[in-house]
Amino acid sequence: MGKETFIRQIENSVEFKLLDKVVKEEGTAQDAVQDVINLTMSALSIHGPNKQSGIGLPDYNISLAVMELAQRLEPFKHIKLVEFVSHLQKQVAVDPSTNEPLKIQGDILWTGMPSFGYTELETWYEFGGDYKDSEQRKRWVNLNTFLAQLTQAANINYPSSKEEVRFSPLDKSLRAIWTIAMALENEHLPASLTNTAAMEAACQWLIYSAERLWANVLNDRTYPEAAGAGPGKRYKEHSWAGYTHERWGIWEGALKEARASCEDERMGKLIDDALASLRKGMVDQ
Repeated sequence: MGKETFIRQIENSVEFKLLDKVVKEEGTAQDAVQDVINLTMSALSIHGPNKQSGIGLPDYNISLAVMELAQRLEPFKHIKLVEFVSHLQKQVAVDPSTNEPLKIQGDILWTGMPSFGYTELETWYEFGGDYKDSEQRKRWVNLNTFLAQLTQAANINYPSSKEEVRFSPLDKSLRAIWTIAMALENEHLPASLTNTAAMEAACQWLIYSAERLWANVLNDRTYPEAAGAGPGKRYKEHSWAGYTHERWGIWEGALKEARASCEDERMGKLIDDALASLRKGMVDQ
């Protein structure tokens, strides 16, 4: 299936139309969430014993709709989308026949956001910092900006015991590391990447979620080796597995390095804003 055909299918879904009204402020996030719950319950009653196939469709369609809108909307329009997803994730869909939470592949609907994780990952990987034209670059940067805002808004508690760590499915701090490392820990010097999608997305992560990312530093947040949170090629001798004070300092230095050689006015301002946000995030906590 071609990309354009796939997008048209998403646009034609009931779930996309609900969300489109929210971002256009023709409806509230709360009303849209209730509509999604109603769709889920309707699917459950229709499919009966085949619950997985029935309730899975609204979950999948909502995730696709969120991803598509995130890519096409400017950052200031992400606010309503973040509000919707945050409100939806607080809901628990209950099977009226058992009074137990409905699950899809082991994740509770909606608190576990079953389809959100893999649709977000697939969407992020689609261009992954590279781009063939300005539209692809814009969509990927917009996606990262949305994920940064969602991560900042996520409800996260940092327990004292690492064994107890349970993070929100809306928290995409790992994606922040991937993106920032791509721009600031690359084998190519930051000065040579000043006008790239990777640098632009890295700046947006810091502009919109520096407080959250700094909280990760303060709490020594790490990831298993398979998560890919280790250092970029430029710093391969380091043993980072997540957020550290040293890494944060290197990001700041790399941004300064990029800014010193940046001749593009728009990107120069973006890097300035990222540096200011990085420093403010530290002060605020």
